[in-house]
Amino acid sequence: MSTAPEQAPAPLFVTGTGRCGSTLVSGLLREHPQVLSLSELFNHLTDMYRLTASVFPEGTIGAARFWKILSARNAVNGIMSRNGISPREILYPADRGARYTAETGVPALLLTTLPHLTDDPDALYDEIAEAVAGFPDAVVGDHYTRLFGLLCDRFGKRLWAERSGGSLILTGQYAQHFPEARFLHIVRDGRDCALSMSRHRGFRMAAVVMALGLTLGQDPYAMEDPGSADLRYVPEDLLPFLPDRFDARAFEEYEVPAALFGAYWSDEMRRGMEALSVLPEDRVMHVWYEDILDHPEESLARIAAFLGPEYADDAWVRRSAALVGRPGSAWQALPGADQADLDEACRPGLSVLAAHGVTRLSGRPVGSHV
Repeated sequence: MSTAPEQAPAPLFVTGTGRCGSTLVSGLLREHPQVLSLSELFNHLTDMYRLTASVFPEGTIGAARFWKILSARNAVNGIMSRNGISPREILYPADRGARYTAETGVPALLLTTLPHLTDDPDALYDEIAEAVAGFPDAVVGDHYTRLFGLLCDRFGKRLWAERSGGSLILTGQYAQHFPEARFLHIVRDGRDCALSMSRHRGFRMAAVVMALGLTLGQDPYAMEDPGSADLRYVPEDLLPFLPDRFDARAFEEYEVPAALFGAYWSDEMRRGMEALSVLPEDRVMHVWYEDILDHPEESLARIAAFLGPEYADDAWVRRSAALVGRPGSAWQALPGADQADLDEACRPGLSVLAAHGVTRLSGRPVGSHV
């Protein structure tokens, strides 16, 4: 792998709240002949957005520290893997003849990002390790940009597009460390996002870890000795999710109300739109997931135009539009009281979208309440 690409590709982040449809968009971009689709990198590096500061350190860092970020075997993803409850977005074939297993832990870079690119992620991992070892000291954004440029060169692509589920909360970090970055913001009705989160292992795990952190006053998955934690204020139904006593069956049976995720979605949307709104308009495009479902060719053509005129590809639009299916959740199917609670929880986020003029192709907001 060459260590000096001729020109770094233009930064592009496909962002959104959790369960907004960005996974679909990432998969469709993967089919574009000129786009390198990087999936779930910053989600896994930050271990579900717990370790943001260490993944985006300030100042100049060396190659060894950058590789430590990429190769970290992080706690939350590790415990989910060891207990057989990893979300389906994890693509690395641990315990199926691959180099790393659930017991050894899987490096963050290998969980999804490299298997999304190749059928031999271990070999690509070794290539990257060798290349990164030769990186000069730099700020972390330049390290990532150099790495993504190398991968573009490796796979014969011109543009990289990173997409991590729920990464809207990282908009500020992206804008800081990638000053020229553009943002393709995938938007979905928050009530369907929240309902889908409540049924998704990754987001449910994030919710219980967050709840434990609030009651303990610290993140138990970052403690050197979780067994020393003061458990007096931890609710009994959360005790099975401490790292030293994790109970997979209890986790599968534990229910997190969709309305709780609705409140999270609203807060994520508020913070994300605040960060996006200060960027130049030509660097941000909002695309509704519902429009991709209802008008796939028109929506994909808009995305291609946002990428740049050189990425216009009618064959890709037609081929990708044929791959678009229908969603598996519908918040209107909930019982009446649950519907009302979820609707109320999402009201602030939907109002934020309406206030910023983020409307569907029809020009009408989705459930704006305004």
